[in-house]
Amino acid sequence: MKIAASAYRPEWHSDWASLAAKIEAWVSEAAEAKAELLLFPEYGGCEAALIGLQEDTSAKDWAARMVAASEAWLDLHVGLARKYGVHILAGSLCAADGDRIVNRAYLAAPNGTHTFQDKLILTPYERNQMEIQAGREIKVFDTALGKIGILICYDSEFPVQARAMTEAGAEMILVPSATDFAAGQTRVRQSCRARAIENQCLIIQSPVLGPVPDCDVLDQGTGRAGFFCPPDHGLPSNGIIAQGDTDKAAWVYAEVDPKAISAPRQTGQVGNFAHWIEQDERTLHVKSENLR
Repeated sequence: MKIAASAYRPEWHSDWASLAAKIEAWVSEAAEAKAELLLFPEYGGCEAALIGLQEDTSAKDWAARMVAASEAWLDLHVGLARKYGVHILAGSLCAADGDRIVNRAYLAAPNGTHTFQDKLILTPYERNQMEIQAGREIKVFDTALGKIGILICYDSEFPVQARAMTEAGAEMILVPSATDFAAGQTRVRQSCRARAIENQCLIIQSPVLGPVPDCDVLDQGTGRAGFFCPPDHGLPSNGIIAQGDTDKAAWVYAEVDPKAISAPRQTGQVGNFAHWIEQDERTLHVKSENLR
């Protein structure tokens, strides 16, 4: 299948029609390139709140503004997925979960169905400035393209969640990300590569770019899209299938076969996926020896 991962830069719009036209232009471009799955980044959905006059406000207020726009944002992507016959991971944004606010990434299918994954582990900024809450569930989505997991940015830095998704059958994991500076981009990128090795599967990262004037949530933003695999027989020796240029807003495309990427689980030089369980009770009893 062909997958498109974006490095995407949100911007202010005079009205909703301007925003919708921009998103449709991106979707149309990827669909014309024959992509079947399109990835937008973490907090790409903040663009749904960038309507009208520019005004600087607090991180908590930006979260509330995204919540107010979340249903329209979902509807836009559901409509585009149906119109262009593609699967779309919409840029994540804050959404309501009962009386809680979460960071939510919506996944829309060509048949009009849709679902979501909420961010599971929040950064200090999200906890302290935005005052949002962590997601309640780890999900795996059974689609016409195979089984898909989603780790939103910081979630990719914790291996157990990715492991739970691949044990539940995920053949690829999508990582929409938002990192202010090069260090954060490196942490997420290297974590994605580690998750690809540990689980012997396809990992795809899509970063948000900044800065966006007068938007505290997106006052910075750097990264490049990337497709990562286990470096093993029949796969790139550096574990990179495709990648974009840093801070260049564009689609990055790759023709991939997730089953071929996970084939090293049975025939690879190493067996990280199978040998995971050998991290056994020895990890619970670390012996300390004194060499002083």
